[in-house]
Amino acid sequence: MSKIILSLDLSLACPAFAVLKVTDGKVKVIEVSHVKTKAKDSTGQRLFIIANHLQDILDRYEFDAYVMEKGFSKFPVATQQLQRVVGVTLVTLYRNGVINVGELSPTTVKKGITGSGKASKEELATCLHDYVGDVKYKTDDESDAVGVGIAFAKSKGWI
Repeated sequence: MSKIILSLDLSLACPAFAVLKVTDGKVKVIEVSHVKTKAKDSTGQRLFIIANHLQDILDRYEFDAYVMEKGFSKFPVATQQLQRVVGVTLVTLYRNGVINVGELSPTTVKKGITGSGKASKEELATCLHDYVGDVKYKTDDESDAVGVGIAFAKSKGWI
């Protein structure tokens, strides 16, 4: 039995999306992408671009599960921006019939992949090779999105 997962690493500047297929305990990266938004654009424009990118992915695949990394920032402005991205993401998913979206903390993702909740982004990306082989990530956000999906699959016992 296979499971197709949409995994998200959300931000306003560079959200990333991973489509993973889990079959018999093995993970394959079907697609990984990101959107770079421009700081000079309005927040509304940036959210619109993110929602359109997500919709394009939703139009091309049928998913069994959806998961995103829980957002955290010690800075109020960054937290507010992230919550706007989460809001537009949840609305876009809901419009497509998605009701349940898993969430994993960054620490849970790092611990699930590397064994340490304090691992760096570089350590996480290196450990992903053990699960998905040689994937060329264009940003740290893309590797983070893949990590979120793998950690989620592990938490479900699919890996």
